Amino acid sequence: MKNTASNQKGITLVELMIAMVISLFLVGGIATVYISSKRNYQTRDQFSIMDESARVALTTLTQSLEHAGYATPAKLLIGDYFYVAGSANPVAGSCGTLQSLSLAAIKKSATADAAFTSADSINRDGDNSYGDAISVRFIGDQFLNQDVLKSTLPAACQGGAVSVESALVYNGFHIDTSPSVKDSLGNPIPILYAAGSNKNQNKQPIVNGIQNMQLMYGIDTNADGAVDKYANASSVAAGEWQQVISIKVGLLVRSLEPVWEQATTQNFTVLDKAVSFNDRYKRSVYTTVMQLRNVVDG
Repeated sequence: MKNTASNQKGITLVELMIAMVISLFLVGGIATVYISSKRNYQTRDQFSIMDESARVALTTLTQSLEHAGYATPAKLLIGDYFYVAGSANPVAGSCGTLQSLSLAAIKKSATADAAFTSADSINRDGDNSYGDAISVRFIGDQFLNQDVLKSTLPAACQGGAVSVESALVYNGFHIDTSPSVKDSLGNPIPILYAAGSNKNQNKQPIVNGIQNMQLMYGIDTNADGAVDKYANASSVAAGEWQQVISIKVGLLVRSLEPVWEQATTQNFTVLDKAVSFNDRYKRSVYTTVMQLRNVVDG
């Protein structure tokens, strides 16, 4: 019987080990490429979300704030078209005093610089405030009667049927957080909130990721229809609020999830406010200028 053992072939232990090492390098390379691609995709996704958040926020702010000073075709006397912090409680809604939830929300959105301070019971991010708040008002009629929350002024109140004051509609905005809205690290996500006056409802979230809002007011000091100076709310004199014909808005938008692998120091200037951070979130500044056409057109 012929011995065929010498004709049998296979791989040696050395060859097996070499193949395993090469496989490990290949798998490691593929894993590195995969992880890098996934991270780049997540980063691009966060950038896209930031751009969309800024677009929604600026569009909503523009559409709502441009209503300021609308006084119906009859040009009823509206008085101050900004509701400024410290002013008397507004009267509007269903032909009477705002109900409790609406009143509290509008007052929290009253026009002011640095609307929230470290003394507030709001979950904050270090020493960086969420910026300014703003509230404007207009007279509701059959042509324009909805607040920012899409609630309608009752027909019996429109056009000053009862009184001009009871026909006023308020739109307010400020930034806050919610205990139920957090990112993967457990940190609260800042939210742009809106408040309206036509229904007994609290503030409503508009868009997540808006971390700081700064506002500058364009004042026409000589009634020629052109802005002569911009000032923040603290620098606008009591008699100048009726001379404001434009609003400059600056938003600092934050990624909803951390982007950087390590904490990175970032410095930003949002209109007249400088803010700094040292964390893993990506941020960008977006600005726009809106004209108060109802005021300019008289």
